[in-house]
Amino acid sequence: MKFKPSMDKSIIFGIIMILIGFTILFTNYIDSFVTQLLWPLLEGSSEGKTVLFLWLIGFTLIIISLIRQNKALCDKLYKDRNYHLKYLKIAIILLILCAFIGLFIEAYIRQSFGVSFFTILTSMNPSTSTTSPMHSHAYKSVLGIFANHIVPSHVNTGSSILQYVMPYALIIVLFWPAIYVLGVVGISDMNDLHRFVALIALTVALIGLIDGGLFSQPFLIGFGFLLLVYFSNGRIGIKYFINPVVIMGFILLLGMLIEVGGSDTTCHTLYVVNQTGPVDMEEFNVTNVEVRDDMTIYTLNSTTP
Repeated sequence: MKFKPSMDKSIIFGIIMILIGFTILFTNYIDSFVTQLLWPLLEGSSEGKTVLFLWLIGFTLIIISLIRQNKALCDKLYKDRNYHLKYLKIAIILLILCAFIGLFIEAYIRQSFGVSFFTILTSMNPSTSTTSPMHSHAYKSVLGIFANHIVPSHVNTGSSILQYVMPYALIIVLFWPAIYVLGVVGISDMNDLHRFVALIALTVALIGLIDGGLFSQPFLIGFGFLLLVYFSNGRIGIKYFINPVVIMGFILLLGMLIEVGGSDTTCHTLYVVNQTGPVDMEEFNVTNVEVRDDMTIYTLNSTTP
């Protein structure tokens, strides 16, 4: 029997979300309003995350509707009533694995420069981009290869970081689509409430993975709710919070240890590598300057003059 999809509410709403995304990307009518509205979820100052969020939600709604309408496909994908959890489980494992690999890439960058793991990297060429263990743009820089050709110039794609994370960050090209496909297949067979929660969670987790990394607000929110949806499996009860809370507690504790371990209230250290011009430090309380080959190290007192 030939499958003939119908234009249901999910597909219509998905198309609307995609069109709103295009409107925000290429006009200035509603970008500020929608970006501020989604700030608690996405923690984004530009419309880049907002557009990606709307597009992902829109496309996912359409795909989920098509899957659910195709009974023959559902029979192949879901061999029993809990089979969808197997797809979601693999997606969750790949998600956290990719996030930790991103943290290791951040460590590799700093090891290659011979600086502290807690150092924030600021690349000035060709445009200013930053990355750090607490807010990583390693994967975002890979996305910049494709995004630079379609997004407005004021949207920072992190492409300046790419030269320092190649080729390791390219794993996101394999991981990200795999997580998305497995996640969508996993949540398509859920009840309405859990499917809605998982849809939002998967979307913000994928956005957080490429823009912010393991400790970013979107990733933590999305990953936490994906864990909750997985362990609860359509049920409601306090006991289903235990495993998600323990796992999220470990991630948050690790983040706190890195944050505290990298804190120094007495001074700041600025490493300037491959300097091509003079650095204006008049506004800062510089207590020491050290030159090592192509690196200049400035020690700054925490209090300005």
